Amino acid sequence: MAVTGMQFNEMWARDFDDPHSFSVTVQVPGVAAVCEIALHSTWTAGESHHASDAMITQIVSASGVENFPSVNTVGGNLVAVVFRQQVTSVTFKISVFQTKGMARWMVFHWA
Repeated sequence: MAVTGMQFNEMWARDFDDPHSFSVTVQVPGVAAVCEIALHSTWTAGESHHASDAMITQIVSASGVENFPSVNTVGGNLVAVVFRQQVTSVTFKISVFQTKGMARWMVFHWA
């Protein structure tokens, strides 16, 4: 298999009072795909308790509609990388608490 194309962008969320999140759903042209998200920056203004998370929350593919955890909990498993056949959409999310977080997402098309 070889990479035949890719989609990518960055996203961020910021809030210094309450939890906040931002999601984006990307349309994919029905190909086999590796979908991934990575947190690459966090910034806080000195708060002692803060958090930043980046995750995949949903993917629609030949396997059907799959929903993944969208909140980081004790013992929970956030999903950051998924490979599926015939992907038509994937939803990426970043969530923050008393901080600013930045992430990048990528979808690699395979043939």
